Amino acid sequence: MIERIGRSWWLFASSRPGDRFRERCRLHESRRRGRFDPVRLSYIIGGVLLVVMSALFGWLPVLGWGTAFLGLGMIAGEVYPMARFMDWLEMRVRRLFKPLGKIFMRLPAWAQLSISLTIFLTLAVSTFAFVYGVYSLTFGS
Repeated sequence: MIERIGRSWWLFASSRPGDRFRERCRLHESRRRGRFDPVRLSYIIGGVLLVVMSALFGWLPVLGWGTAFLGLGMIAGEVYPMARFMDWLEMRVRRLFKPLGKIFMRLPAWAQLSISLTIFLTLAVSTFAFVYGVYSLTFGS
């Protein structure tokens, strides 16, 4: 199973940006055995659950945008219109963040680590402060 996941990830990562999700959807379509395939249904339900959990707990450092995109990617592997949307979104995000990525990659390793840790710690502290504030307002006197 781990080998199959690795192979699937390699195929996805080696695909051309802008076509990845559609190629993955076509690959999954070719492997289907019928209209109501339980594997397909589990991907769609799992993706929807991830998106909903990300919407509910998106302010947490771990359950944020990353898990929402993972859920959308799971759905895109099974539903062709969603695959087209994700390919379109990938190209727009790449165009938007490419200059930032180039700047970040030119920084020394210690600066990259410092920036990453600062972002993570800021999210963790703000999450703790938010939860503590809600707790104080709810149960405080």
